[in-house]
Order: sequence, then C-alpha cells, then structure tokens
Amino acid sequence: MARVKKGDPAQCQLLSLWQPPPKAGDPVGVLATTFTLDTALFEEECLARFADVQSDPLRDGALYRIEREEKLASLKCAAVIADIHHCAGRRSLRWDLLAARPKSGVMHAKISLLAWSEHVRIIVASSNLTNDGYRRNQECVAAIEFNDGFSDRALLDPLLAYLRDLLAITSGPAQARAEGLLNWVDGRLPKEQVTPARGLQRRVILLGPNRKNFFEQLAEMLPGEPPEQAHVVSPFFDPDLRENGPENSLWRLMKRRGTAEVHLHVAGEASAETNGWLLEVPEHVLNATPKGRGDVATRLHPILVAGVPTDTGPERRPLHAKTLMLSHEKWSALVIGSSNFTSAGMGLNAYARNYEANLVYFLRTPANDSLRKALETRTLRGGPAVVRTPSTIFAPAFDPDSPEGEPQPPLPVFFGEAALDSSGDTHYELTLTFVLPPPEGEWAICLDQSVILTSSGWRSQSQPTSIHLSLPRSGPPPSVLTVDWANGTHVADWPVNVSTADALPAPDELKGLSLAALLELLSSTRPLHEALRAWLRRQPNDDDSNVELAIELIDPHAKVDTSGFMVKRVQRACWAMQSLRARLEQPVLSSSSMAWRIKGPVGAYAMLAAMQRQCDPKLPDEWAFLLCELWRELAAVTVKGGGGREPEPESFQMMEGLIGDLHERLMNALPQCTYEMRTYVADAMSETNDAAS
Repeated sequence: MARVKKGDPAQCQLLSLWQPPPKAGDPVGVLATTFTLDTALFEEECLARFADVQSDPLRDGALYRIEREEKLASLKCAAVIADIHHCAGRRSLRWDLLAARPKSGVMHAKISLLAWSEHVRIIVASSNLTNDGYRRNQECVAAIEFNDGFSDRALLDPLLAYLRDLLAITSGPAQARAEGLLNWVDGRLPKEQVTPARGLQRRVILLGPNRKNFFEQLAEMLPGEPPEQAHVVSPFFDPDLRENGPENSLWRLMKRRGTAEVHLHVAGEASAETNGWLLEVPEHVLNATPKGRGDVATRLHPILVAGVPTDTGPERRPLHAKTLMLSHEKWSALVIGSSNFTSAGMGLNAYARNYEANLVYFLRTPANDSLRKALETRTLRGGPAVVRTPSTIFAPAFDPDSPEGEPQPPLPVFFGEAALDSSGDTHYELTLTFVLPPPEGEWAICLDQSVILTSSGWRSQSQPTSIHLSLPRSGPPPSVLTVDWANGTHVADWPVNVSTADALPAPDELKGLSLAALLELLSSTRPLHEALRAWLRRQPNDDDSNVELAIELIDPHAKVDTSGFMVKRVQRACWAMQSLRARLEQPVLSSSSMAWRIKGPVGAYAMLAAMQRQCDPKLPDEWAFLLCELWRELAAVTVKGGGGREPEPESFQMMEGLIGDLHERLMNALPQCTYEMRTYVADAMSETNDAAS
C-alpha cells in the first residue's frame, strides 16, 4: 500500500503482515491468491519475511540463495494461485505457481494464508501481489488471526473451502501440496470454537460461479433495519448504468422511506484546465438515485491521488482500495476485499462472474459507541462532496481486470502442465502434459529463446498427451517456458513446477562439500547460511602465506584429500554421522524438508559422497567400514513430525529408501574386502537388526 504518515495506528505497510507475530513458531506454509503477480516481490519480500530469510539477495548473493533454499525446502508448501492471464515470471522452483482457469470471469480474489506452527494468519485485501499493490497504490487490507485461543470456525471453514474451490480450477502436482497445507491448518486449529454472540462480528462474502452475488450474501448478514447511509470506495465502475448493476442493487438495499444517502469515494484531482475536479467515475452513477424522493442523494467525494502526503513527501498514489460501509442508527457494517463496484466484481453478471473475496465487520451498537467510531474511521474516505458543475470532468478508469473487455488471450488449455522431474549433473528432465485438442495453427515452446518443441515435432510423435524432454543443464532449473501459438500471433508464459520435492538440484555453491566442511555445518547450531558465512570468513584468501594449512570448503574432484591418516579420516566421518543422525531426527513438517535433509547439499547423500572421496581407494575395508557405520547410525533414526502432527508417509519412504540404498552399496562393497571386515559387517548388521526387533 502507499506509504503513510508515521504514527497512524489505522494504517500499516502490507509487507509487515507477512512477518510472524510473537510466539508464532516455525513457518509451515503459505498459500496466496492474486490476479496479477510480481514473482520477485513475492519471493524476495513476502516469502522472505514469512520464512524469516535474513540475508539480502543483492548484498549476499550466494548466501541468500543458500538460505532461501534451506528455509523454503523446510516448508510444507509455498504457493501462489494467479489468474491464467497473469500467471508468469521467473522464480525459484522452491515455491509453486498455479494457474487458475475460471469457466467465467477471472480469478480476482486476494487471499494470503500464512501458517506457522503455533499461529495462522489470513489476509484478505484489495492489493495484488505486485510492487504497485504493496508499495504504491492506496489499498485496503484485513487480517484475521487464528491460534489455540481463537479459531472462529464460521470464518475459517468457509475460507478453507473457498481456497479448495480455487485449487480445483488449477491442476498439476503443486495442487496436492497446497491441499496438504489446507488440511494441516484444518487439523491444527480447534474445531469446537464458535463465533462470539456479541461485540464485533466477522463474516466473509466469497464470490464465484454458482455462488450468490455480493448483495444477496450481504443481505443475509444484515439485520432487518435497512441502512441509511452507504460509503463506497472503488477505483472502477461499469461502463454503463445497468438495471441489475451494483448502483441499482445498492439502492434496493437502502432505506426505502426517509433520508438515505450513497457516498461514492473515487479517485480525483484538481483540474488545472477547468478549475474544477477531475473524477475517475462515470457520470451515470448519479442517475441511479431513486426518482421522486427529495430525501435521497448520491454524493461524490474525491480521494486525492496526486500529491498524497506520505512520510517521504507528496507522491502520486493511485486508488485501488475497495470498501463498502453501511450504517444505521443501531448498527454498522464494513466490507473490505477485492470486489470492485462493477457487475463482474459483485457477481451480478452471470456470464462474467469473478472469483472475489471480502471480509465483513458487523457491529450492533449506537452511533456514539467508541468501537463503532473506531470501525468507521478506519476506512479510506475522500474529501468534501463535489457539486456537479460544468467544470466537473468525469474520466472513468474502467476495470482492466474485468473479463468484459478484450484482454490478450491466455495460454490455451492444451498446454496443461510443465513439470521438472529431476536435475542431473548435465541435464534437466521435464515432462510436458497436453490436453487435447490443440489450438489452431502452428505453435512452439521455447526455453530462453531456444525452441524445445514445435507443433510439427509433436505431430511427428503421434500427438502424445505427454512428452518427456531432456534439456542440457545451463544455469538454474527452468521455472518458465514461453509458448507462441496461432502461427506466432499470441505469446504467453507457461510456468514450470516440480513434480516431487527432490527434483531440484542443490545450489551450485554447495556442491561437493568436503567432509570437514560438512561436519562443521552439521554440528553448528546456527542456520546453514550463517554457519557457512562463518566458515568462509575463516578461510584464508589467495595471498595468505599459510593457505596450505586451511581445510578447503569444496573438494574438487581432481584433488586428493590430504586431511590425515586413516584413523583421523574415520574419526571425522563418525563424528559427521552422529551430526547427520541428529539432523534427521529433528521434527520434519513436510516431505520436501526430508528430501532436503537426505538429498540436499548438507544431507545424507552429500556426506556419503564426501566420505567416499576421502577414502583411500586402495583400502576397500575403509569404505565398507564407513558404509556399515553410516547404515547402523541411520537405521536407528526415528522420524518425527513437526507442529504436533505425524510425519507424512513420503518422509518415512524417503528414510527407508536411504537405508535400503546404503545396505545395497554395502553389499556391493563387501566382495573386495578382507575376511575380517566381512565378519565385522555381518556381526554389526545382526546386532542392529536384533536391537530393532
């Protein structure tokens, strides 16, 4: 949102809502929805605050990437659902990007579910996940906090169900990860808590196909006394006055006898040309005022968008907030959310009905009540009403999010899912899934401007519904493909998601860590990036005369580890095994977290490779002994769930797979070993199996 004057308790910076409250516990997962998306803002600002990423992408470079990878890998899910028209942009594949394909309208809801182990926050806002939405526009936002002491199920359950509805118009493996987070939240919070009978009430108005429209849902929440005043804040309106449009629908909700007023708070600025006001609203909104009643009125209030006072001086701040305040002498209601005052935004157009999310605050108290005054003063309001004169300029900014216009066509349904299956040393393995029939004309799929598949190539393979591609590994794994279709007339991004948690490679900076480095990083109580920073600071530079005394961080394959005699090497390896076991027994929230611990750069397989590099190939007994001890250590690991929940089945499967792989490697190594080593291994395995049974 726009920067505001310091000290204003009714306003905040949206990014601060992504930071955990006190005693929130460890981050568990994020699921956010947006119409338009800036992937860099979400990744480097929103997600970084949620996961408590301390390093800076510009200042820290590799250390930032390492910290980001470690912390995002520990989450159960990090995902954004974006409307198919704006589902684009490069990103880290540690978080998922799902394209919403509504059958009518657009996916315009702005909900962010942030789950920590001891706290859940749901943000309902007018702002998209973009720089303009979070840093420039005048926006509105509401945050709902849930924990063991408060979990109003009349709020939580509809929101979780709505997010599931949104997931249903997406597809791919990321869908299941997001569903897992919703299930975790549903199971984590108490189910028996109900809505308070008195005081401030909160409800949701959630719009979409096959749902009641905004005014129908709102009418069910309001008491029998119709409102006397309405204050609407909206940047956009219908291009014409419609019988069943929002203006007439609002007036039908208002008091039918006596005084009634509708106040429209719209973007405005003084016009130097006419010495009057330029208002971003169509003039026809005034024509909805009921005829034949002298005690009703529609009034226009300009909200300044130029020269807005902020803590850094006057700036231009476009209006993007959407609110509705209704009041009666006995009650007041405030609606905050994503619905513009348009037919599509209010769910009034049967052929273009958006997905929208709004939160309702309702308070039954007299007008002089202090809580009611606080509620009514927390809304964005314009200045004094403008009297329409010949110098008034009506310059409406019609909704660019509306499906009633002619936007660039979205990526055709034919291009179903792009999934990264694995990352080898030389190639990335992708699977592309197609949903027949194909679009008309020729099409092509590109990665970094290089064509990887064409319609003719697809037809030559008998038009399969999925194709496996092996792409040369160059740079980070691909997070987005580019598709052109209709003979190059249209172009759109095709987001890539990972098929499984272990499909991603380790950061290049952490490949081939030496056993000495792994031992220090595993045994450190600091986060990985901090332990690595401390390690690097102790390393000598190229001009250090004692450089030969330093232990290298990375083991180049062409070099020989000269760290000491076999006893010293074995001792170091055993210490590392104990540290690895302790790491694997820490509570794990998700299968991706377990995959990071097993296959990540400081995981079990990284240690296995480092141990093998330090072993003397002329001493097969050394390698077999280390394999045996690592197998014994890890066979005793107890996998524990995090956040008070049982581990996911995939976590057990990964651990069992690791132990089975170690056993197979050990069996393959034994034929080259001495009789004494084979006997030792047999006895050790028998002892371990007896202890387990």
